[in-house]
Amino acid sequence: MPLSRILVVALDADVRRSIEFALEAEGYRPTALDSLPSLDFLRQNRFGCTVLDQRALVGEARDSISFCITAHPVVLLAGQPHPWLTDWVSQIVITPDWQNGLTKAILAATRAAAPD
Repeated sequence: MPLSRILVVALDADVRRSIEFALEAEGYRPTALDSLPSLDFLRQNRFGCTVLDQRALVGEARDSISFCITAHPVVLLAGQPHPWLTDWVSQIVITPDWQNGLTKAILAATRAAAPD
């Protein structure tokens, strides 16, 4: 799975575009969506990392956790992360100042997820 392919899930179009632009400037190839894709989509389209804006999470906690397990490693963007979610993500970047920590969090998440 190419580490340069990054899935971005953010509800807000401006946030999505901003993250896409920042990742492209760093040499990543982002695929941006406004909602959580199906687990089948994740299995068919492998990504090196997923950037998830917590505001895109709707529905049951178990669905969000299943997404994070399948989309691993996940970098969560959140002002105040849901306590039940923090164990299921690789890195957390506190918003609204995500630009300063996003690239570092992606690198840390992909290194931790890489097989030895």
